[in-house]
Amino acid sequence: MNIVSFPNFIAVEINGCTVQSATITDANGTRPVLTDVGRFFYFVDVIERDGGRIGMWHGTDHAEAVRQANILAIDFGGKVHDRTGGAA
Repeated sequence: MNIVSFPNFIAVEINGCTVQSATITDANGTRPVLTDVGRFFYFVDVIERDGGRIGMWHGTDHAEAVRQANILAIDFGGKVHDRTGGAA
């Protein structure tokens, strides 16, 4: 099996935060989403060479965030940086 690294991507990053507010925008307009307010979420982004970010996954489980980040690092190249310190 050959794995080709994408040269425009340098890292995969895990960040996290407690949701303060959320909205959804669709064909019916924009409205608040209250179900996730107060919950801690992890976000896994692929980082581009120019500093751009592509959101690839989000969820509430740190172990799953790490698993997803490692899969993305294989696909896109670069190291995994866990900026959460395993928080929450």
